[in-house]
Amino acid sequence: MKKLTLQSICGLLLILLLNTVFVGKTMAQIIPAKTTWEGRLSAIRIILKITEDSITKQPVAVFDSPDQGAMDLKISSLKITIDSLTAFSAVIGGGFYGAFNSDKTELTGYWKQGGVIPLTLKRVENPTEVKRPQMPKGPFPYGEEKVVYNNADKSIQYGATLTMPKSAKNVPVVILITGSGQQDRDETLFGHKMFWVLADYLTRNGIAVLRVDDRGVGQTTGQVATATSADFAKDVLAGVDFLKTHKGLDLKQIGLVGHSEGGIIAPLAANQSKDIAFIVSLAGIGISGMELWNYQAKIVFVKAGFNQEELAKIDGLYKMMYDLGIKYPDMNDIKKFFKPEFEAWSGKQSEAFLLKSGLKGPNSDKLISTLADRFYLPWMRYLVSYDPALVLTKIKIPVLALNGAKDLQVVAKANLAGFNKYLTLAGNKHFKTIELPGLNHLFQHATTGEMQEYGTIDETISPEILQIVADWIHQTTGK
Repeated sequence: MKKLTLQSICGLLLILLLNTVFVGKTMAQIIPAKTTWEGRLSAIRIILKITEDSITKQPVAVFDSPDQGAMDLKISSLKITIDSLTAFSAVIGGGFYGAFNSDKTELTGYWKQGGVIPLTLKRVENPTEVKRPQMPKGPFPYGEEKVVYNNADKSIQYGATLTMPKSAKNVPVVILITGSGQQDRDETLFGHKMFWVLADYLTRNGIAVLRVDDRGVGQTTGQVATATSADFAKDVLAGVDFLKTHKGLDLKQIGLVGHSEGGIIAPLAANQSKDIAFIVSLAGIGISGMELWNYQAKIVFVKAGFNQEELAKIDGLYKMMYDLGIKYPDMNDIKKFFKPEFEAWSGKQSEAFLLKSGLKGPNSDKLISTLADRFYLPWMRYLVSYDPALVLTKIKIPVLALNGAKDLQVVAKANLAGFNKYLTLAGNKHFKTIELPGLNHLFQHATTGEMQEYGTIDETISPEILQIVADWIHQTTGK
């Protein structure tokens, strides 16, 4: 389990499984021809559905990850024996391995992909129904338009939804900007559609909203592997250009609402355009990217039982990696120099510490390589080098920054202090920062604030946040 720590930080929760093949005894001799299995991989529900092909009568299976909005994903290799079941994906080089209990109603095993994560699947009649009471339901008292537009050089197409109040003219409009990772226009996470709920509320209250698929998702194209927050800021500006061609909008009141990484992207975009009138930051970043990385890493390591001395050693590892990335911006150089630098660092550590952190022992080479590959991705390298002092001190337009007190991903006090500090240095007289008690990173009322809790909460986003954002936009725009 110690090896999971670094994997967790790198965000290795990928559920992509393709093409099914059955191997072994006739399935009916082991389990019924049609079965559904359900479990949780961290906060994410995993559902395995096995049926028979109507023509070949061979078993076919798919995985659903409803909390991620991923459904009917086929498996590349399915093996069922009297004792076990394996579902493997050649695409991601990993999968599920489990053993049946005596009555074939439960599979106890693990998800293996670089690291190993325990996972138990239970046979169910129907998957657990997820309650999302805030999910918007029609008929809607506003207009909804599915749109497609391009950036200036036509290299990227964007798919989006524009919602506009029916009775209003010359209305303010906001572009919603998602957090890290590839999200759809609704920012679907853990079965919640935060941006759809937010857009519905704002539009019902007289504010037009454009919500856009991220690169590589839905109807949006574009390069993702080498893209950074700076590239995503250009995507936002393409949305601004599109809005300027649309009738019924107040083009002097175009705002940006960014969640999480979106709280970095919004100021980056605003500094490049005089068309941006205001910014709303939801769980945005007011500290350096390296501080954010270290903070998030420490939370994971503390839970894994690391003491302060061991945490300091982890800080040293990240500092070494960060400095190396600054010194050698080219990926080929990084690959050449990382190994000797890492060996020099690890040579100063105790064997017990290296074993505990998974940096020595079986599969440690693969773990170290995975950590380095992710740390040196262009997106991650840009994030850890992000300096809010270079961005927020240039923001003169009105800003509302909201953070939840139970947010364990972007801690409220430190990040709001950053907004206060740098916007004050900018001479900005029109900003407001608020720490909301009891709310997590998704602005749900939470008990622990941990990611594992997100999908278990019925609430998608706190009603008080919706009202605060709408009221502030009304006050700021005078609408």
